[in-house]
Amino acid sequence: MRISIAFPFVLFVFLKVSLAAGFDKDSIQFLLKSPPDTNKVKALCDLCWEYRFKSADSALIFGEHALQLAKEINYPKGIAQAYNDMAIVFIDRANYRRASKYLQESMKIRERLNDLPGMASLHNKLGIIDQKQGRLKDALQNQIAALKIYQQLGQDKWIGYSLNNIAIIHQNLGNLDKALEYHQKALEYRIKLKDQEGEAASYGNMANVYAKIQDTISAISYYEKAINLSRSLKKAELISANLSNISNIYMAQKKYNKALGLFSESLEIREILGDSKGISSTLSRMGNVYTETGRYREASKALHRSLKIAREISVVEEELSALLGLAKLKALTNQLDSSFVLMNAYIAVKDSVYDARIKQQILDVQSQYETDKLEQDLFLIKKEKEFTDIKLHQRKTEIWLLIFVIISITGAGIFLFYRHQQRQKAALDAERISQQETRINAVFQAQEEERRRIAKELHDGIGQTISAIKMNYQSLSGKAVEKELAPDFEKIGKMLENAGVEVRSISHQMLPKELEQFGLIPAVEGMLSLNLDNAPLKYEFEHSGFSERISSHIELAMFRVLQELVSNVVKHAKASQLTVQLVKLKSHVVLNVSDNGIGFDVECKEKNGIGLLNIASRIDAIKGHLHYESISGKGTTVTIRTPIE
Repeated sequence: MRISIAFPFVLFVFLKVSLAAGFDKDSIQFLLKSPPDTNKVKALCDLCWEYRFKSADSALIFGEHALQLAKEINYPKGIAQAYNDMAIVFIDRANYRRASKYLQESMKIRERLNDLPGMASLHNKLGIIDQKQGRLKDALQNQIAALKIYQQLGQDKWIGYSLNNIAIIHQNLGNLDKALEYHQKALEYRIKLKDQEGEAASYGNMANVYAKIQDTISAISYYEKAINLSRSLKKAELISANLSNISNIYMAQKKYNKALGLFSESLEIREILGDSKGISSTLSRMGNVYTETGRYREASKALHRSLKIAREISVVEEELSALLGLAKLKALTNQLDSSFVLMNAYIAVKDSVYDARIKQQILDVQSQYETDKLEQDLFLIKKEKEFTDIKLHQRKTEIWLLIFVIISITGAGIFLFYRHQQRQKAALDAERISQQETRINAVFQAQEEERRRIAKELHDGIGQTISAIKMNYQSLSGKAVEKELAPDFEKIGKMLENAGVEVRSISHQMLPKELEQFGLIPAVEGMLSLNLDNAPLKYEFEHSGFSERISSHIELAMFRVLQELVSNVVKHAKASQLTVQLVKLKSHVVLNVSDNGIGFDVECKEKNGIGLLNIASRIDAIKGHLHYESISGKGTTVTIRTPIE
């Protein structure tokens, strides 16, 4: 879009329409009358950025004016920034061809200025466009290019953001474990830098991955972390986004009232922010909730408003969502003609986006063909020139070729020898690891056998002896005639009873019968009841998915680890609340233990006693993954994920 000489009048018309959004009319008119300089370019670019949330057309007018002015005063950095800001508006409009063109223009200028931070930022945005168009390999390359620049500059904050973007691409590729790994790396950078806004974003992104693998307990936990941290930072955009995401989970679980309450809170925040795109998205989802609960009038109102806003700001994704929701609503209310019309509109919009992408691909192919043809012509010219020198250099080339062959053979031999050495070393390392795992398993097996033996001895030996003593004592106490001895007999009786209870308790701790007979869930319930029913510590135990038992050695390992964790909380955490969650997924078992105690230094956990080392060894023995998360004064969360054999 180019602006004619009548631009100030056109801009004034747009200002009259859109200044109700909260921008100061006088200050903008003052800006338009101010002399052309770099500050005016920067201010116009800022207006372009701000107005994209209100009116894409107004935003582009500000951006074009900034671009023209920057060119007039020969301000390269301003030209690059104007291209950058307008490209973002075109991304929102799904006009990826125009957005990519503007970003490439900006990149040429940033490269000429050697503006490394600006180049990294552009690689990020180009990666987003590639991602939206399904070119995930190109998206990954762009994000990696951005990461390398930020690493070169030592900008840890932006390293964290690049790692976050790479994680999202892996998520779209279906590499969910890899996505979690990169999100965790990004989170570590953000915690290290005390970048709490980035930390909250990481929690939300990790929750998205957990939601995708249907680990709803972890997803809800991380969404709540993101929301709570965002509230403390007063970051309204993050709060509203995570409220909307967690509402989607509750909606999938058919907890419609809870979902609707959170959607309403998200909508209220987005209306205060004036985030038209977010308002449209939230209204569309609220309309779907109303539809599911039979509140058709409210559904119609929300979906029509969502569609209107989406069309006003030209956001195709939200327009499609609203059209589909309305088509479903009309079908449910037997308005089949209207439903048919809406579905046709939905298909037309979707086809237009598809056609635009096809046209872009055709243009890309054509451009690539022309580039390749030009390169081929240049290559032929170069070859013709080289051909005139071939005879003069033929002898020299043959000598160099012979040297290259000798070096290649020697190098290949060295490489093969080195690879053989590495394979031998890898085989030895694998054997050592296997032997170490065998030794660890043997130690744990011996421990369990010894526990069984001691428990049996306690129950059948000492326990029976105490029972016999108690029976003889009761027989004698009944025959006692001296009243003054009665208190002593009663005291001794209580001591015998306590000793019997203590022996049974120790026997049960060492060999819980529920674990062998009934499985992990009854054993955990019994252990928690035995240890915590009479303690001041309140606890909750949640579990799901255990309709069938898992391998006995995994059950035993998880039980012993939980036993150790509960013991640590009781002894050291000074907590008043303990939550234990056990979830069986398709291929994993997840154990989550959290308390509200004093926490501990995770980095120094190896110095905190043999108990934590035993936990780590047991988890390694069943090929599980152990993660501690602890904040001083705010408690500790331990998460264990182990594969099901």
